[in-house]
Amino acid sequence: MLWLSLYFPQLPIDRQPRTDEDEPRAVVLAEGPRRRILACNSCAQAMGVRPEMALKNAYALVPNLAISDYSEDQQQAHLEQLTLWALQYSSQVVPQSSNTLLIEIAASLKLFGGLQSLLKGIGAQLREQQVTVMPGIAPTPSAATLFARAGYRKPVRTLQHLQHSLANVSVAHLPLDDFSFKGLRQSGIRTIGELQGIAPAALTRRFGNACTSLLYKLDGRLPDPLTPYKVADTFSQTVDLPLETQDTGALNFPLKRLLGSLGGFLKSHDLGVRQFAIHLHHHRHKPHVLTIGFLDTTADVKHLLKIAIEKLSAEVLTAPVIRLNVTSMELAPLTHSARDLFHKSHSQGQTVEQLMDQLMARLGKEAVYTALTEDDHRPEKASASVLHNSHPVTHPWPARPLWLLKEPLALNENVTLRTLPERIENGWWDDTDVRRDYFIASNACGSYYWLYRLRHQPQQWWIHGLFA
Repeated sequence: MLWLSLYFPQLPIDRQPRTDEDEPRAVVLAEGPRRRILACNSCAQAMGVRPEMALKNAYALVPNLAISDYSEDQQQAHLEQLTLWALQYSSQVVPQSSNTLLIEIAASLKLFGGLQSLLKGIGAQLREQQVTVMPGIAPTPSAATLFARAGYRKPVRTLQHLQHSLANVSVAHLPLDDFSFKGLRQSGIRTIGELQGIAPAALTRRFGNACTSLLYKLDGRLPDPLTPYKVADTFSQTVDLPLETQDTGALNFPLKRLLGSLGGFLKSHDLGVRQFAIHLHHHRHKPHVLTIGFLDTTADVKHLLKIAIEKLSAEVLTAPVIRLNVTSMELAPLTHSARDLFHKSHSQGQTVEQLMDQLMARLGKEAVYTALTEDDHRPEKASASVLHNSHPVTHPWPARPLWLLKEPLALNENVTLRTLPERIENGWWDDTDVRRDYFIASNACGSYYWLYRLRHQPQQWWIHGLFA
């Protein structure tokens, strides 16, 4: 096995949108009467603020420091959203503590084009989410977590190299209690290599069973079973906004985070979504619900986000939003695109369904029409236009031009006939007598016309339609 540990040291501050990088901001943890800095942004760090610093000392350095209180529930919710997002890379994802994810990636390397390609993709998506991450890679989950927290970036892929890589890591990064750390300091032990040099019996006697078990789990001598995250049958995730807002553009950042989690959820179930809802919560007002549907089942997160932003930008908010929720409403099996011998997908670029989704999100459902055939041989009555989302397109396209003129125009240029005549007559039930011979013809510029001449006036040609 090969484990990737993702350690998020700045998760409390990363959940806030970076609207103003020049504003010093910090998240504060209250421990009884004492309040200390848990995390701060780069602007605050440049002014001397550091994690673990007392709040009063931070205010002495930066009087205009903007603070927010730490919420364990919001931290766990953010980690759960990152867990769902990570499911697109592996079926075995394990959230640890409140700021670490473990992902088993050995089975995913071939699918994502190797380790470097996989890490590049994960890093790019986390940067888009504006999340600070420290990765660690090792054959055991404990060692991967240790490397991530110690800042050891070099991947360790085999057990043979693991013990050597562990030797120079400081024991300060081990998850031990204060009593064990005190014993290590008094013994002058600074690195894991020095700890490995102690005989097992002496190690247990001096530092307890927990230290020995941890050391053996690090190098693989003891098993370290983990329980993967169990995905629910439906998706519903919520983000509490740090600051209320009435600007729909300010909702794009948390919405992107939620839809990234939805993408991982869909990947884990091998499903697509046909419809989901965005719930905008307000103070003392009922939530505003925005339902977003798609013509075709999709799991494309970029397409989901594009359509959601289009719909959201057209909304007029009557009250500031304090909370954002995304809930799946209609899930369906995903139709996978065919691949050729070289594993390249035949569906490249934007599909017709995605284009229609975008047009309807921008212009409204009532603005997009579909041309359908009618059961009538007369060209002016052989087609009809209906709303694109109100009628399934099941009829085959006729051998007729899609551009039919409302009133035929007299032909006043030289053309070349391309087909034999097609006779079209009116029904016996109509009052008017119409008998026409239709031809497809082209002019010198390459334009194609649908022409006709009346049987009783063969000398006059009329343009009834144009081909694209």
